[in-house]
Amino acid sequence: MVLVFVNTEKKLKKNKCFLLFWVLILFVTVVGIAQNSNNRIEIYIEPGKHWMERMWILFIPINNPPQAAAWIEDTNGNYISTITVTNRSAKNTWRSAPKAGRPEALPVWNYKQNNSTKNNEIDAVSAATSEEEMTAQIENELLINGNDYNVYLEVNHSYDYNDYWPKRNKNGRQGTGVNGQPSVIYNAKFTAGTSNEIDLFPIGYGSVDGTNGSITAGIENLTTALEIIKKVYITVN
Repeated sequence: MVLVFVNTEKKLKKNKCFLLFWVLILFVTVVGIAQNSNNRIEIYIEPGKHWMERMWILFIPINNPPQAAAWIEDTNGNYISTITVTNRSAKNTWRSAPKAGRPEALPVWNYKQNNSTKNNEIDAVSAATSEEEMTAQIENELLINGNDYNVYLEVNHSYDYNDYWPKRNKNGRQGTGVNGQPSVIYNAKFTAGTSNEIDLFPIGYGSVDGTNGSITAGIENLTTALEIIKKVYITVN
């Protein structure tokens, strides 16, 4: 008969360590999921007085909708993802445009998206423009709950001239070609993981010739461009 003596105290300590290890793994996993859970961002754009404009090609009238894009950045200005963008800008399918397309239509979004290292499926979030309210949503696992972010909307109408941005050189002002008034930039801040409804307000405009992605602060020289949109807001869930 062989007697085997088991050190129950040592075995208990070993089991406790093993259990503690898996509890710690579970805790880290749960925290990671909570911090990076999907955040649903919805944007609502209510058309304004100059949302749909009439243009003429020879003797044929054509409705001319605006180009628009909405996207998210962190507080350091790093591009996160696009919420929505109109089809022509997303796919670069312009009528009678140069080979390079029309970067001046949405220069800020164009610059941010083209210079991002993130894999962003633009085709999946592209949207057509119409005379009705434009809505879009995105489930974004890249946002961290509790962190602050910026949402931007850029909107622009071609052939939207005024005295400050004329079609041809006028009163010392350089002509703007097809673009007319530059793109208008709307902005709001939000906190991921916090349910809220937040209005966006115009803060400036993009490059009139599309040569850069900077935002010029101020809206004092914009006229009809400010009436493309009546109201825009986001809901965060």
